[in-house]
Amino acid sequence: MSAGAELARLFHADLVGIFVEDINLLRMAELPCSHENSAEPENIEQVQLERSLKRQAREAESTLQRIAGELMVEHSFRVCRGLVPAEVILAAHEADLLLLGRKGRSPSCRKGLGSTARKALAEGKRPLLFMRTGFTAKEWPLLVLYDGSKGAQQALGAALDLAQPGIMLNVLILGETPEEAQMMEHELSSSMMVPDTDLAYYHLPLHDEKTLAQYIRMADSGLHVLSDRMRLPTETVHNLINEIDSPVLLV
Repeated sequence: MSAGAELARLFHADLVGIFVEDINLLRMAELPCSHENSAEPENIEQVQLERSLKRQAREAESTLQRIAGELMVEHSFRVCRGLVPAEVILAAHEADLLLLGRKGRSPSCRKGLGSTARKALAEGKRPLLFMRTGFTAKEWPLLVLYDGSKGAQQALGAALDLAQPGIMLNVLILGETPEEAQMMEHELSSSMMVPDTDLAYYHLPLHDEKTLAQYIRMADSGLHVLSDRMRLPTETVHNLINEIDSPVLLV
């Protein structure tokens, strides 16, 4: 939530928080097995769940108000009920940026993206920011994937917008050949003017997915900025986002 507020301040945007009451949890509480050991006509488990959801929503709204207030960001908060992934995607149609946690709450989501993040990725909503606890927009270095395509140019533009004074911007150039990568670096270094920002260029083969994934994991370079409209196959980009345990901005 802090990262979302920092980005909203940076781009002079409003911050909207959404809390979804999971309809599946409520349906489970209505099952007959929830009543078997209860002498009360009322489903105690369901009442407790309703109270728990309302408490969580209040806590989430309070956190949003505190963080947005500290950064002087305009904000709002709303509660809805339904299937979590579907409700989040529906709300995202009205937003310029959808920010989601990388992890889900279920045990099956301990590795890779959670179910809501996976649905957002598959639905094609852009831009998307997949966050990880502990990162802030004020301090992270940036790593952008660049292969000369229009999608890569959009990713580079987003990274430049996010680059703050004193922040390292790493440009990972993906070329068909070493010569092509060198040519792209020369073009970028000749055209980019980024005052007070440290720039570093690295080269990797365009179609070596395994090496690319290994490099990104080893780099651990804060926020990764990329597009799934690059020369890289869309499936490769989505696999990278799922595998690397870092914040990712997909444009």
